[in-house]
Amino acid sequence: MKNNIKEIKTPVYRRSIQIGKIIIGENSPVLIIPEGCDNHHGSLARAKELTHSAKEAGAKIIKFQLHLPDEEMDKKLMAKTSAKMFKKWGDLYGFIKKNLLSVEAHAELIRYCRKIGIQYFCTPFSLKAAEILKEIGGDVAFKIGSGETEDLPMIEEVAKMKKPMIISTGMTTGEEINLTVRAVKKYKTPFSLAHCISAYPPKNETELHLGVISELKERYGVPVGFSDHTPPGGIKAKNGRLISEDEIIWGAIGQGACYVEKHFTLDRNAKDADSRFSHDGKTLKKLIQTAEAAKAAMNRERDVYDCEKGVWIWAKRSLFAVCDIPAGMKIKRAMLTSKRPGVGIRSKKYKEIIGKTAKNNIKKNQLIEWKDLK
Repeated sequence: MKNNIKEIKTPVYRRSIQIGKIIIGENSPVLIIPEGCDNHHGSLARAKELTHSAKEAGAKIIKFQLHLPDEEMDKKLMAKTSAKMFKKWGDLYGFIKKNLLSVEAHAELIRYCRKIGIQYFCTPFSLKAAEILKEIGGDVAFKIGSGETEDLPMIEEVAKMKKPMIISTGMTTGEEINLTVRAVKKYKTPFSLAHCISAYPPKNETELHLGVISELKERYGVPVGFSDHTPPGGIKAKNGRLISEDEIIWGAIGQGACYVEKHFTLDRNAKDADSRFSHDGKTLKKLIQTAEAAKAAMNRERDVYDCEKGVWIWAKRSLFAVCDIPAGMKIKRAMLTSKRPGVGIRSKKYKEIIGKTAKNNIKKNQLIEWKDLK
């Protein structure tokens, strides 16, 4: 990760954050966050369908976006800078205007989420939007998009609200992340960072940078997630091989991702900006199962596992005599060797029997047992 600032590297700040009743952290299940973005096309009914579909797929949370176009962008300048990418809608301003959900619709969505038992979560794209979410009860936590990561005037005011924050880090340098982290920590606000590549979607493996996940976790001492825009079908590597989404998710969780955010739609063939790389209900269900399997595989507890015990009994080593040892003789290191199986005194304990006296005659190549010693 470029632009490292040594002095920002700190001990653990918070091991977990909480969004409603959902705990995000190393010791919790990996959370899949479906992102409704603008795939509802500005329709409250469709937004409710998205919410219900996410719930049916097994999601515990769904995220939306609250846009107030004139608060978050300059119309004329956006026409100059975003027209190429959003030419179907004129520019980003036109796209947002056409597809946004009203404040009243968000208030209704909050009520609907409570009714069906899924956590509402939202990205405010302006300070005013964050204040509105607070007014309508949508401020259980805030998601800060990559475009606002180093927008300190907004970050500082949102941090003052003391609500948990998930902050995406796309298009952002290490130095800029440091500025944001300092601003949030100043108010002792719980937060998490989300590794994000602001490409829709990334073209190949070189654009994923999954190692940043563990770097962020180590440097800032907070839970880290992955805001991912790769499609359910995966991406093609530079060598032509298909890298499946499962492999990418396993890699992210292996690096320490506590949650994965993915765009979500009702129809992956919809003619909009995001549905082509979004999940639908069927693929979301599979993604949740993939994350559960990956998390289980990343267990850090080292022990003799149940699945190893059949091998353990014959693969481990016990102490054997390399010569005849008459009763009454003290045991010396030169009298001992180790052989399989591990049914006697384990070879790791050889120092414990050196200096002990043979109680019985022990023959050459005989397994040594505690009953033979005194």
